[in-house]
Amino acid sequence: MRVAAIDIGSNSVRLLVADVPVGRSWGGPIATLARAGEVCRLGRGLHETGRIAEDLIERASEITREFARRARSLGAVHVLAAATAALRSAANGAEVAQRLGSSAGVPVRILSGEDEACLVYRAVVLGLGQRARESQCVVFDLGGGSTEVVSGVGQQPGRWNSIGFGAVSLTERLLPGDPPTAAALGTARDRIREELMRECALMPERTTLLAGVGGTVTVLASIDRSLADYDPAELEGWYIERAKVLTTVDRVARMTYAERRSLPIMGEGRADIIGAGALVVEALVERFDAPGLVCSTQGLRYGLARLAAEEWQRENAPDRG
Repeated sequence: MRVAAIDIGSNSVRLLVADVPVGRSWGGPIATLARAGEVCRLGRGLHETGRIAEDLIERASEITREFARRARSLGAVHVLAAATAALRSAANGAEVAQRLGSSAGVPVRILSGEDEACLVYRAVVLGLGQRARESQCVVFDLGGGSTEVVSGVGQQPGRWNSIGFGAVSLTERLLPGDPPTAAALGTARDRIREELMRECALMPERTTLLAGVGGTVTVLASIDRSLADYDPAELEGWYIERAKVLTTVDRVARMTYAERRSLPIMGEGRADIIGAGALVVEALVERFDAPGLVCSTQGLRYGLARLAAEEWQRENAPDRG
């Protein structure tokens, strides 16, 4: 069946329209019909005011409305829209969800950290295929306002945590300079490592498969592959060995905004926050003593699409009376 997922994040709003096998929402492969993403930066200034600003709400509303219209025009029988860290933490988060939903004609649910983490984990493992389904894994989703980290075995998630920092919030709090000073980079690295050690204390000390989703991860993989344009087919499952991850992170973190913006793969709204995101990737590779990093392009949107198919089938199952 054809379904759609709208992921309303702290940095961007993303759309997926896909065909999901009937009766195998969490088993069969997903056929992607359309993907899109627009930067809206809902999490901007949130750590200072505690509220999402009016201009950002209007921008997110326009994008969500257009994505819902596009999904319906492509024949989606169920559109599932969900918001993450920005709306979870904002004092006006529930109000914003209601406004976005009314504008788009689709209810917007605010995911708990646990629901977000588990949806991401299962979607990533299914997308990566047989190797991931048979491995001990750590999956992370590095967003604008939070980072979800989940350990598990195969398709079964185990321990998880939603850590209260992301590429946007870390940039605003710790890396405002252009370029960031050596002292600021050192402080940011220390803070990120301390937080990860505390929040992931009950997770395995090491993993054989560390997989990440999010714009930071796809940019790092694209740099490693020398890609000028975003191509999910070229990036899904791409492996970067540990030494190359650490070298690339250090180079990107030290760049000026203009140097980052000149990278062919760097999309609008990413250059100013990629340094902070890269430092999180570095800390995760070190925390879990990973041999390298696997790039996944099938994050929360894909988990939401599978959930949308599951819900539609349950709600439309024939009454066997």
